Amino acid sequence: MKGKRHLNWIIGLSLIFLFIFIIFNPSDAVTSSSQVNVSVQVATRTMIDVNPERIEWIGLEPGEEGGPDDVSNQNVNAPGSIQIENTGSINITKIWFNVSQPSARPFGTGDNGSYDAGNFIAIAKHNTGQYYFVNRLDFNESQEIVYLYVPGPSWNYGRIRNASSEYFWAVNISANPLQNCGNMPLRIGLRPHNISSTGSTNFADGLSGTEYQEFTVSIMNANWGYVDMNSGPFANYCAIIPRPACNKIYIYHWDMDAPGAGLYCFSASYFWDNATNGELKPGESVIADIVVRVPYGVYQGYVKEGVLTVIAQSETST
Repeated sequence: MKGKRHLNWIIGLSLIFLFIFIIFNPSDAVTSSSQVNVSVQVATRTMIDVNPERIEWIGLEPGEEGGPDDVSNQNVNAPGSIQIENTGSINITKIWFNVSQPSARPFGTGDNGSYDAGNFIAIAKHNTGQYYFVNRLDFNESQEIVYLYVPGPSWNYGRIRNASSEYFWAVNISANPLQNCGNMPLRIGLRPHNISSTGSTNFADGLSGTEYQEFTVSIMNANWGYVDMNSGPFANYCAIIPRPACNKIYIYHWDMDAPGAGLYCFSASYFWDNATNGELKPGESVIADIVVRVPYGVYQGYVKEGVLTVIAQSETST
């Protein structure tokens, strides 16, 4: 009898363990779920990310154009190019550029810090090979050029320095300060000066189309005269000349902040324009190819580091 009770106790205990095992077996557990709705509102922001942050061209000769092979960092897919990505939350409609420039005429100073690398920059849309200066500044000559001819003392002249190609320019200065660099001729030589050729240097009257391209400098305002250059060696550029000094010339293509861009002069262009390119959507990017055009007469060593500024605009910019 005692043995039977012991056996019953063992059987009962086993049934308890079995019952517990059956109840708590995870494979037979009952699950429950509920949903949470998540709502996110993204602010309207116009933002871009530009990379790389720095490009260095090394070992360039005077009069040389620095391209992809001259960039110090070759461990990238496209040396000398920048990628502009829309990292904001709204479609970008316009992209353009500004560059730094020298504050005074650097040639003849013997100081490489007087030159600004930003003034050397030319940009093309990716893989097009059609490079334009963003905004190139050149000053009139500080001393007489004996092998160049202008019609008289009322002319200022200088050269537009495009790497190994230097194009002389001459502008007539009126005796009336209200007309200085306004309603006056600007002449740009047709053939470049370089170390092997004198180029176009005769700016006598009546030689337009053979020695030089002649434009009329229109008056923009009291500070600027302008030319929309649709022909000649600098076709598709705007030229502006400060009034009344008439002592330097800017030629620009990609700088839509320059005086007269899009208002008086229509050779300037946006690098990205929704009218022709569509809108650059968030997460999309565009590539710009860059070269530097080092003029003759630049003092050795590192010139002043230049700055290229990329500006993006949307229809609703914040």
